Amino acid sequence: MAKSDLVQSLLRGMDLLKMAASAPEGMRLSELAEKSSLQKTTAYNLLRTLCARNFLVKDQHNRFQLGPAIFELAAASQTTELMNKAAAALKVIHKKFPLDVLTFSTLEGTAVRCKLRISPDQPNEVQYPVNRTFPPYISVTALALQAAAPHKAEAIERQYPFEDYGEGMWGALFNFNRAKAETLKLGYCWKQSAERFSTAFIMPDGFVLGFGSEGVAEIEAPKRLAAARNFRSQVWNTEV
Repeated sequence: MAKSDLVQSLLRGMDLLKMAASAPEGMRLSELAEKSSLQKTTAYNLLRTLCARNFLVKDQHNRFQLGPAIFELAAASQTTELMNKAAAALKVIHKKFPLDVLTFSTLEGTAVRCKLRISPDQPNEVQYPVNRTFPPYISVTALALQAAAPHKAEAIERQYPFEDYGEGMWGALFNFNRAKAETLKLGYCWKQSAERFSTAFIMPDGFVLGFGSEGVAEIEAPKRLAAARNFRSQVWNTEV
């Protein structure tokens, strides 16, 4: 691309952004104008525009520093990378357990959010559920997420009172709290019924990997534990 095809004001603004980022304590207008060989008025207008979108902020000493928008972009990039790694690792598990419903979930606020899913009815396809949220008591995934986030207990109780949302599955609150403590100790939990076997494994960064299979499959739990450990290793580069 020819240099003349580039938006010069955008290039100058990006140069100013990089200069400000290079100084941990920030830089003043005069310093940025001198270093960029720009007129003060031009530099000021560019800096003011960057501040308007929170890419820069000006502190009490009139120094321009990186703003929250930069860190939000970095966090979004890390989240995208994490989701891509998790989707690839989920496909590996699906090959070993093609009849399981696999989920990768987190707590968003006080609700369970399923971020990724693979199911037998759509084999080999990673689903990205939209607006797929659940109350935080209805599954072993919800139990594991609550176990991993004790700091959210009060907010969850306010939004989803246990007597309204949890008693149907867990009975007394004592039973649920005991199950949470055991889950946090082990790093996973499971539930067996006549028709279904479900397991959920606590992962880093507030995520939980869930397995759900038809029929009685408790004897298969160790295999799923091994798969969960491999998943953790692939996504977060930790040792198995």
